[in-house]
Amino acid sequence: MKKYSFLFSFFLIQFVYSQQFNTNVIVNFESVNQTNNSVFKNLENSIKLFVESTKWSEEKFDEHELINLNIFFNVTRFSENFFIGNMEFQSDRPVLNSTYSTQLFKYVDKNTQFEYVEFEPIDFNQTQFTSNLSSILAFYVNIVLGLDKESYELDSGNYFFNSANNILNLANQNNNLGWDSSFSDGKINRFWLIKNLASDESKEFKEFFYNYHVNGLDLMSENIFDAKNNISLSISNLKSIQRRTPNSILLKIIFDSKSDEIKQIFSGGTFYDNSDLINNLNYLSPFFSNKWNSLR
Repeated sequence: MKKYSFLFSFFLIQFVYSQQFNTNVIVNFESVNQTNNSVFKNLENSIKLFVESTKWSEEKFDEHELINLNIFFNVTRFSENFFIGNMEFQSDRPVLNSTYSTQLFKYVDKNTQFEYVEFEPIDFNQTQFTSNLSSILAFYVNIVLGLDKESYELDSGNYFFNSANNILNLANQNNNLGWDSSFSDGKINRFWLIKNLASDESKEFKEFFYNYHVNGLDLMSENIFDAKNNISLSISNLKSIQRRTPNSILLKIIFDSKSDEIKQIFSGGTFYDNSDLINNLNYLSPFFSNKWNSLR
């Protein structure tokens, strides 16, 4: 009996040390007419178990370092173990010397399609394609890990971006829907997301991510004026992306996750001249012009 107790404790310790996420998964199936709802609840549990039990890197996270990841899957069609819907990924990280967490990533993968058999584990192999569901989850988990690293140290997320790019290449070799350059909304899809993040095109994006968080938000408790100035400067330095690639997916990632926060930072409080910032924001992300112009 002691032997089995020891083995159980060993595997439990291994799980705790490999865990890198606090994961919340919600599967919304209101749009599909199903009398047996257990498959959707089991899908929630399977996704959570997959994300939290997979060893994504050799790095060990303490409990307070775990990344908060929310996954929302809105099912639009379901038939015989085949799911179609929109899957949203959100992640955040704590701000230094505060109780505040800042959103790092908010992205909706539209028209997500995969097969899931109830009670079967979600299998993943970094060197070969196993299923569309495991590849989609692993793809975005690696992006989240890469962005989290970049928010603390410049150019520290490349390992995870390269892993995500490898997942995409393996999926494309198997001609799976949703992984090529033409899928979904123009250049707003998995292909262009990782091709930009894993290329030299991401230089200014990574510099923004580092400076916005380390020299901006993390500095707020010490010097709010300098923090605001550094955030404003990090936004200004994004203009080269817009000139080179108008409506870049990298800018979409930034402002989909940061627009409310930017508005909050520069609304009231310590005096700061917002005029240049507002012009830059309207140039970079005119979709949110109502938010930017409210800063006047």
